[in-house]
Amino acid sequence: MARVVIAGGGFAGLAAALLLARRGHTVTVVERDGPPPGSTPDDDAHGWHRPGAPQSHQSHVLLARARRVLADEAPDVIDALLARGVREHPAAAGAGRLEGEYALMSRRLVAEATLRRIVDREPGVTMRCGDAVVKVQVSRAGDVPVVNGAHLLSGDLLYADLVVDAGGRRSALPVWLADAGLRPAVDDSQDCGFFYLTRYYRLRPGCDAPPTKIPGSVALDYATVLAFGADNGTFSLSMTLSVDDPYRRAFREPDRHSAFLRAVPLTAPWMKVGEPISDISLMARIANRRRRLVDQNGPVAGGVVALGDAALHTNPTLGRGISLAFWHAQHLAQAADEAAVDPVGFVERFDSWTNDNLGVWYDTQVAADAAGIGRLEAGLRGERLAPVDDPMARFVAAAFVCAQDDNVVGDAVAKVVHLLAPPTEAFGDPAVARRVGAFLSTNPDLERPADTPSRAEFEAFATS
Repeated sequence: MARVVIAGGGFAGLAAALLLARRGHTVTVVERDGPPPGSTPDDDAHGWHRPGAPQSHQSHVLLARARRVLADEAPDVIDALLARGVREHPAAAGAGRLEGEYALMSRRLVAEATLRRIVDREPGVTMRCGDAVVKVQVSRAGDVPVVNGAHLLSGDLLYADLVVDAGGRRSALPVWLADAGLRPAVDDSQDCGFFYLTRYYRLRPGCDAPPTKIPGSVALDYATVLAFGADNGTFSLSMTLSVDDPYRRAFREPDRHSAFLRAVPLTAPWMKVGEPISDISLMARIANRRRRLVDQNGPVAGGVVALGDAALHTNPTLGRGISLAFWHAQHLAQAADEAAVDPVGFVERFDSWTNDNLGVWYDTQVAADAAGIGRLEAGLRGERLAPVDDPMARFVAAAFVCAQDDNVVGDAVAKVVHLLAPPTEAFGDPAVARRVGAFLSTNPDLERPADTPSRAEFEAFATS
């Protein structure tokens, strides 16, 4: 059994703590922010101060991969989430539906607070609130340095067989490594060039929510618009705009924001049935980033790994972050026995598993966002980006369109969307390939429909 210190008590850290403790490991979670304060879901959503998770008021979803991890490891968490008003939604895409697979729809802080309370009660887990890991303790007795403890802001030193960085997008791991005189992590990043504006709503009495789609988004030349159901009759509507859009500040004004969303076919039905229950939240500095602790010379140190968003995170439009973190945490718990007996080899094997199983989602998102950046740049020039000519990109784009009416292709798309199969596996099925190929033979151009609203109408909303 291992002694584990987890820096960060968000979804990744909490999931890891729970799954590790249930395998007999001793876990301390160090979290700078305080616990959820209230008793109702709205208390959690609106009263929990979470500066350590600046994305907490943006749209979130637990995809089928996350629910599968919970079903396998902690079904009591699913029961608690449902009792809290979190909604299950079939894992579907267009005409496809995956039997027995579901997503969980919730405001982030409602789901996180539910998991946090369960972890607080879990034997083998100690929560250290209002504290933070500020540096790591390193032993240099072997050929490769080994992290064997964590120094806290409070002045305490916690010895450990494994230190887990679950600090999310704002991970302090590079500082820890530098202060300890270790080689830097290997970082790869891509600036996505846009920001999010999100607002939450509650269904009016007597109104039903429109059908939820995952991914519930529409890409315009100059923006992307998203609609996500959530818990207890709430939902969120989001829009992304280029950081270079001259009208980007206008839509932080509620009347303009609402007028625009009423004009978008995806969000218009939601606007008809909902009343705002939050301010408009901004999330900027959107980037794809992968951080590896193994370079050409091997692990930079033993006894330390990055988890969830601290290891790799992508543009959150497809809602993959929590689900990748749960999957990552599951593997960490399954392999953690090795950390105490072979701390250097454990880091190398964990990096390899992460790259093989989660890296594909990073790579595909980087490719997709390169096209998305081009789309926004063309849109700001009043132009339309030409259809993709890369064969694989054309195939994937066609699959998403074809899935709307073809259940076989829809099942494949759902597996990709919900992180249950990588694109090469899902779209490599001969039946899927034949159907998408036939679709492309009669729809070779893959032209997107005209923007609704148009750029001119968008600018009119911005200046009204």
